Amino acid sequence: MALTSASTLDDALNQYKDNLRWWESAPTAAAMLEAVLYLLACKPETIAAADQSVSFTSLEALRTKLEPIVAGTAATRNRTSFVIGRAQGR
Repeated sequence: MALTSASTLDDALNQYKDNLRWWESAPTAAAMLEAVLYLLACKPETIAAADQSVSFTSLEALRTKLEPIVAGTAATRNRTSFVIGRAQGR
């Protein structure tokens, strides 16, 4: 799910919880980073859902881990290689 300006804190928390295994794939890492950035941008008084709470310190640390992964994936995803070859016997 893409978070937008119309998204709520609950949307961001749900996306955060849905992507806790962010190391398994680049799209999951990107979704987690999006949720982290949203939560950091909103900075409500407390972030708590049921019996869970998230600290901003832990979000900053997670952001630091996720950004290079997501940026590296985006850079390699658009890479194209061309190989010049010759037919045998020429």
